[in-house]
Amino acid sequence: MQVAYQLARFVRAALTVLLLSSLLAPRAHADAGDFQAMPGLWKIVTHTNAKGAPRETVAWHCVDEDADPWTSFALPPPDASCQRSDEHRSRTSLDWNLQCNAPPALHGRVVFDSPEHYSATLGTEGAEPLLRVEGRRYAACTSPKD
Repeated sequence: MQVAYQLARFVRAALTVLLLSSLLAPRAHADAGDFQAMPGLWKIVTHTNAKGAPRETVAWHCVDEDADPWTSFALPPPDASCQRSDEHRSRTSLDWNLQCNAPPALHGRVVFDSPEHYSATLGTEGAEPLLRVEGRRYAACTSPKD
């Protein structure tokens, strides 16, 4: 019961942080020129599977040209007690592990099948993902408020 409560709490926190970071995170300009994702306005659909009660949320996020993929596309740690480690990046994917105060450790992955579409998961090894995310680029950003 304690693990189920911790997982449900983690999923709520992860979803909150994901939505807030996609709207409020500062735009980082790192060496992202080799990453496949296109800049522009992205629709991000997050599917949460906590306690067997699936939930879907939609957020819109404007990704700047040369934005850091870890800032723009990787699911952020849900709180300060969680640490991301074993980060691996290729032209089309991001992989990492996430350890919080309560077990189990989680694994995150973002995979781009084109410069305008990606899918992401966050969950424990060998189990259904707690979060599934799909992102699709729709247009260029037209103003700073996008």
